[in-house]
Amino acid sequence: MLMNSFAFSQGNFIVEGKFKNYDGKVYLLHEGERDSVFTKHGQFKFKGKVSRPEFSYISIPNKNRVAITAFWVDKGKTVLELDTVPFKNSRFSGVTVKTKVLKAVDAHQTIAAATKGIAKINLLSISEQEKVGLKRLIVDSLLQSYPNSIISLYILHNNDEYYNNEELQNIYLTLDPLLAKHSYALAIKTKYTPTVDVVIGEKLLDFSQVNTAGKMVSLSTFKGKYVLVDFWASWCVPCREENPIVLSAYNKYNSKGFDIIGISLDDSKEAWVKAIKDDGLTWEHLSDLGGWNNVVSKTFKIKSVPSNILIDKEGVVIAKNLRGEDLEKKLEELFSAK
Repeated sequence: MLMNSFAFSQGNFIVEGKFKNYDGKVYLLHEGERDSVFTKHGQFKFKGKVSRPEFSYISIPNKNRVAITAFWVDKGKTVLELDTVPFKNSRFSGVTVKTKVLKAVDAHQTIAAATKGIAKINLLSISEQEKVGLKRLIVDSLLQSYPNSIISLYILHNNDEYYNNEELQNIYLTLDPLLAKHSYALAIKTKYTPTVDVVIGEKLLDFSQVNTAGKMVSLSTFKGKYVLVDFWASWCVPCREENPIVLSAYNKYNSKGFDIIGISLDDSKEAWVKAIKDDGLTWEHLSDLGGWNNVVSKTFKIKSVPSNILIDKEGVVIAKNLRGEDLEKKLEELFSAK
């Protein structure tokens, strides 16, 4: 029986399977982790630990197209039967993967059944309003059967357009504090976050977020300075490569009236703080640890990192996405003009 709470102890999992006509490297990806093994006569086995069901993939290398199959890993054993077939397209060659879950834990079966039920509703010859009502019955049933669970959270995340903001916020407030930090939960919480266009020549909307010490800091407190609002993350390799350039600019122009606010798209405080220390970044750093669902980044429609916004002393946007030499040139232009 699946536990309804997020906060439960780790347990062992086994994922094993067999390809009918493939031998080689196989990857298991789950919750940002990646493991790999080589098949023996098409057979493979992965072992690990999980504390909750995790959306996962089995993948095999392919030069032209990633071949994957998705399923849910949970405590216990999952057995997969996989076929490989050539692509029937002259532009591609390689393999694809079909899967049949022969034995799986409750998480996979429950989510698969709900997903299939929702897909069937889409095919019905009824009004859209009636379809929405039927889909909500499925989601609401899961929320009642599996409260405070990754299972219901996943299905809700994929069907949150059928709920208004008040309903989503009420559901979010019922979540265990640990589950509330999951990317699915944060996406639900911030679904209806108002967004604005960042336009050069217009004032940037004020925002507030907590720093590494837990203190709330607002953009408006930096009035009177040129400020670079820098969106980055500890896990972002291009961001980390850009940091020495940003640091050099800060050291050169900070005493002349230039400052930086780092907005991290991390979801781990430990990784965030370590990256700040390792890269020697001495300016103010803010984050709600929401990952891609960071409220400030969603407000300003940030779709990739690194990204940045440069504002003048009055908070008016004067440039966007300055990287490398472009940042240095712009700052030199601003401060040499004085």
